[in-house]
Amino acid sequence: RHRAIARTLKKVQPDVASLQEFEFSGRMTAEFSMLYAEILGSEYARYDLRRTGVKNEGLALLIRKETFQEITVENVALDPSYCDRVAQLVRMKHKQTGRLVTLLNTHLTVAHTSNDFDIPQNRPMQMRQVLELLGTDAAATAAFICADMNCDHLDAESPASDDSPQDFTAADVNEPVHMTFRAGFQSALHTMHPSARPVSHTCSYARDGCVDYIFFRGQGVKPLDAYLYPRDLAMETPWKPELGWSTVAETLSDHRPLIVEFALDK
Repeated sequence: RHRAIARTLKKVQPDVASLQEFEFSGRMTAEFSMLYAEILGSEYARYDLRRTGVKNEGLALLIRKETFQEITVENVALDPSYCDRVAQLVRMKHKQTGRLVTLLNTHLTVAHTSNDFDIPQNRPMQMRQVLELLGTDAAATAAFICADMNCDHLDAESPASDDSPQDFTAADVNEPVHMTFRAGFQSALHTMHPSARPVSHTCSYARDGCVDYIFFRGQGVKPLDAYLYPRDLAMETPWKPELGWSTVAETLSDHRPLIVEFALDK
């Protein structure tokens, strides 16, 4: 699967690739490192960050060497510590325009309805920390958040709550996305396709929906194109257990990759 993902990245040629649920299990870690180095190492610098705790997965960033310079990456442990969630904060300069670019890659805690703290406390706490890391200067820096938000802000149906200690609403679950909007960010996919109801993820513990976001903020930052890969598959396409998104061979993950092209003014 990772060979297929690496080859797809080679084909798509992004300037930045933000990966969540990147594998960190024993022998496979070294094999994956060799694989990505073999296929993408000449063009990209790779930065990995494993989740704290016992989970064998985490985050990875691939940054095109020809596009950016003065790259610094800060590894961040998100609160609360028992959630074992992390983020990668990148500061870099876009060579062509000279613009400063800040990008954060993360994966928020699942919106568990089985407890009374993840939805009302932990998920907003994590998003607040993310937004504080990015600061409030919306003009000087082009800022991006690439994240699995573990919610779909277009889902207006309240989550199933048979085992819930309290009744949560869709607004409760989606609060981290709306916090991001209130901080001046926009979702690239939803900006480009305002009438669409995309599905980027299939899930065994929640309704399928679009949990994957690329948010953007800053003067002179404009999305030119946004789609779920592969482009020729409708964004509303549901997951089929026997086939995946279209065919088993073409399905890279239970998430469909989100691809966005931006224009960046000087």
